[in-house]
Amino acid sequence: MNNHIKYILYSFCMLGAALFFSCEDVVDLKLEEAPTALVVDAWINNKAEAQTIRLTNTAPYFDASPTPGVSGATVVVSSATGLIREFTDQGDGNYIWTPGAGENIGAIEEEFYLAIEYDGKTYGSSTVLNDVPPIDSIAQFTDEETAFSEESITCNFYSRDLIGGGDTYWIKTFKNDQFLNQPLEINIAYDAGFSAGSEIDGLVFITPIRDAMNPTPEPIESGEKFPSPWAAGDEVRVEIHSIDLAAYYFMLIVRDQLLNSLNGIFAEPLINTQGNIVQLDGDEEVLGMFSVSAISELSYIIE
Repeated sequence: MNNHIKYILYSFCMLGAALFFSCEDVVDLKLEEAPTALVVDAWINNKAEAQTIRLTNTAPYFDASPTPGVSGATVVVSSATGLIREFTDQGDGNYIWTPGAGENIGAIEEEFYLAIEYDGKTYGSSTVLNDVPPIDSIAQFTDEETAFSEESITCNFYSRDLIGGGDTYWIKTFKNDQFLNQPLEINIAYDAGFSAGSEIDGLVFITPIRDAMNPTPEPIESGEKFPSPWAAGDEVRVEIHSIDLAAYYFMLIVRDQLLNSLNGIFAEPLINTQGNIVQLDGDEEVLGMFSVSAISELSYIIE
């Protein structure tokens, strides 16, 4: 081996050692302090039950404590037909309106307005309560055991998108009354599919959306098999929430952000997801979403 080759090999070894030991260095990231922003969690629906709007303030990126609730605000939802719903401050950032007998938030295809007054500032938004299709049935299937999974029970729900392009939905699944809210379990649909541009208006929801009602598998130890997502006696509840186009794109971005870590070295920097709420008397950034949904639902007991 000549000296030139020896020098090249030595150089590679030294470079590899430097990279190895540099991985042990602790990097202390110093982020700029951002101004505190109001966050509005205003996802309400037309069910005859208490409706909650939650107000919080943003917290520093590395602060793992719960975000502080905002008290002392005035929160009102009104409609184009003159309905007024005043949400009462219950403390810790929770504002609640409870319908009386025979009441709900309002009618299908009605436009709604959110008004918030807090700390001398006014915030607002608007949305429309769209219609929602019924859920016809929930079917149970048994998949045979494989090298990677036990014999497992899966389910599909069956529902047909409403006629007329541009309907958007958020499909939620509950297992024994527990909402399945992991990032991979965020199930949204544009008409009967994933996005605009497909000829799927008025059809039964496509298979991937029907399949997405099943729980995401839990992490397992090496050598183990994935267990069944459902067991005999489990209660399955599926809800379809009508959402407007702004809420659909908001949830699409939220899901992409939550799944960003799966992209490895190609992951993009996280940013605040912009919603549909603005300051009416200024230009401060406001985060969050105002949505009023109609809901159809169906329950099923696993056999």
